[in-house]
Amino acid sequence: MVDVFISYSRDNKARVADIAAAVAAAGYDVWWDAELPPHRSYGDVITEKIGSAKAAIVVWSHLSAQSEWVRAEADVARNQKKLVQTAIDDVMPPLPFNQIQFADLRDWNGDPAHSGWRKVLMSLEELCGREAAPAPVERNAPAPVAPPPLASDDWQAAPPPSKSSFLPWALLGLAVIAVALLAWKLLQPPAAPEATVVAASAETNAAPAPADEAKAVPSEPAEAFTLAAVIDDPEGFTNIRSGQSAKTAIVGKVLEGEKFLTYKQAGQWWRVRKADGTTGFMFRKYIQLVEGGAPAIPAGSAPTGVGGSGVVIPDSSDRLLSADELGNYSALELKIARNEIFARNGFRFSDPSLRAHFSQFSWYRPTSDTVDLSTTEKANVALLKSAETAAR
Repeated sequence: MVDVFISYSRDNKARVADIAAAVAAAGYDVWWDAELPPHRSYGDVITEKIGSAKAAIVVWSHLSAQSEWVRAEADVARNQKKLVQTAIDDVMPPLPFNQIQFADLRDWNGDPAHSGWRKVLMSLEELCGREAAPAPVERNAPAPVAPPPLASDDWQAAPPPSKSSFLPWALLGLAVIAVALLAWKLLQPPAAPEATVVAASAETNAAPAPADEAKAVPSEPAEAFTLAAVIDDPEGFTNIRSGQSAKTAIVGKVLEGEKFLTYKQAGQWWRVRKADGTTGFMFRKYIQLVEGGAPAIPAGSAPTGVGGSGVVIPDSSDRLLSADELGNYSALELKIARNEIFARNGFRFSDPSLRAHFSQFSWYRPTSDTVDLSTTEKANVALLKSAETAAR
């Protein structure tokens, strides 16, 4: 049994090879007909592989959208509820697959932080029942440098000196010892500075990342975390990692609207701390600083929703939304629509403006600081965030 089956047009084989390599590097067993047995029927092998796979990635392009084979494979995957759609050209999936969300990989160049690729990994994580793992990296430790001997093995001691010459010989011996000790010290490798690396979460069962990937950083005192922030991530959540790399272990997550602390830092990865004490690194572009605690929703401007219920899109947890139907909403309405998915699941907002808005309505009952969204809800959160950004 394989984890991931990939359906594509052979004219796109070079591009699909990059996708297959990235899926394999994430720790999944992938099959994409590169080793089709010569004695087996193509149709039989494909049916068998799709049926045994936990997820099926369909790579849509101008050519694959016209391929009867790719459409048939996508239909099998859809019926088995394991379809993961991607697009490498400026093309919509053909009917009826255009009713299902897809990941846009047109400008993806292998970056693990790319929003489209993050969608693919999130779907694979849910369908395969485990999280993508960083690829192992082998390290060859340098051989330790042994200190030089204090004296040569064939050195012969001089005969005992007479009392009259004892002092010069003693001074000479001390000088030889001092020179030997100085030489030994100069040959030692420089000592590495003490550093603290955040351990991997027990839930991931992942080993700490290698030194060159998880750049060890001295731990900061709690007083260093002075800036409040929230995430600005179309996925609706952002991972906190043990090091300054997307390949390091995930030690926590921050959901949309959840506040955390950070401080001004150099580089693309910032150190953050959650209210529960979880500390790690987050990609800078997903961090939005909260300046002066200003409310995100201006007082009196939030939509009252359908029938005064405060709900902008009542069925956003039950069906996949489309980009076309979101075109007439304002950025604020889209923000409320996105967050009402979390509110519907009992999410306790840390953003005071969101908390005040949803608390007006009797259906909102905050029960938890974390919620488990369905695949449909996650896809709609990402679509609403994208539409909200475009409407600003």
